[in-house]
Amino acid sequence: MRGDGDRMIRAAGGVLWRSSASGAVEVALVHRPEYEDWSLPKGKLRRGEHPLVTACREVAEETGVRAIAGKRLEVEHYSTARGPKAVEYWAMHGPDAPFRSTREVDHLAWASVADTRRLDYQGDAYAIDALEALADSVRCGSAVLLVRNARAVPAGRWHGAGGHRLLDILGREQAESLRRTLPAFGPSRLLSASEVRFVDTMRPLGAELGLAVEIEPAFGEEEYAVRPRRGMTRVLELAAAGGTSAVCAPGAVIRHLLAGLAEDAGLDVREYPAVKGSVWALFFSGARLAAADYYPALTSPRP
Repeated sequence: MRGDGDRMIRAAGGVLWRSSASGAVEVALVHRPEYEDWSLPKGKLRRGEHPLVTACREVAEETGVRAIAGKRLEVEHYSTARGPKAVEYWAMHGPDAPFRSTREVDHLAWASVADTRRLDYQGDAYAIDALEALADSVRCGSAVLLVRNARAVPAGRWHGAGGHRLLDILGREQAESLRRTLPAFGPSRLLSASEVRFVDTMRPLGAELGLAVEIEPAFGEEEYAVRPRRGMTRVLELAAAGGTSAVCAPGAVIRHLLAGLAEDAGLDVREYPAVKGSVWALFFSGARLAAADYYPALTSPRP
């Protein structure tokens, strides 16, 4: 059995940025009096918490900014007295908010990327370098979340119409995980294929955000098989509208959409996994896919 010192300590944080009056990128740094250091806002995961949720919570607590998550950045690995530690980072952006000093964080500073050399941790600097490497379109552009439907009662055990299949126990857990996690991206529209299992996957998220789930037949498997270009066009329309939209669709549709978007953009995306309850976060520059992150299902599969 491994000792406590061998267990991975998991944490998450954000590279919170804004544009200065001159248009330059500034990054939020926080000062921790206990350690007398400057660092990026970050903290340990709570039990059962997804790192993305941790990152948004810690940024809000330490800076006052309720930020929207964007592209996933670096994972910082280092050793501590309590064991190895991994910190995951996301690019984040949000409206300015009043800073309030706490016992853990007593100062907030906005620094240019060049001035972030005051950081006391090299891993934080790597995360800022990763932010700087992102194109402006990825930092500022729109996003579309492609959500694979949660698991439903198997067709062989369902006695009603196929389109009315309900989520099973694991599927309901997956939908609940999406409700907890996807608000980090700030979606303002929710769309779904018409079958019940797709709508029910998005319904808890809609209740959380106060949004209706819009039915979009173009993302249904049968409709997409006949008119794939219509589904692709619909995604590009959502991207062009700005902000973040979330779309629930079958795995086959998601994989085909990803392959087409990546090919058109010249991106080297070699695999397109889309397990049930998973999410692809797509970031657009105009009508072109600029970057993509995959988030596997957030609950453990049952036998």
